[in-house]
Amino acid sequence: MAQVQKKLNINVSFEGESAQYLIDIANLENKTVQEILASFVREELEEDKELAEIANESNDDAETIDYKDVKWRSDHKGT
Repeated sequence: MAQVQKKLNINVSFEGESAQYLIDIANLENKTVQEILASFVREELEEDKELAEIANESNDDAETIDYKDVKWRSDHKGT
């Protein structure tokens, strides 16, 4: 079994709109940007775990779609 690390320190950089958005939220909630980001990450991890549990539930009647058969949108602009 893998060893559990109690604390993980990660450096992340944001600029432009993303940076200002995080600063604005931190100011509104009277928290640090680090606290806001930690909260966002926890929420997303919890959501991903729940979605993974749902996806793992067996549905024998479900159709399996191959990754290459999915028509992915190509007009999305990343930040």
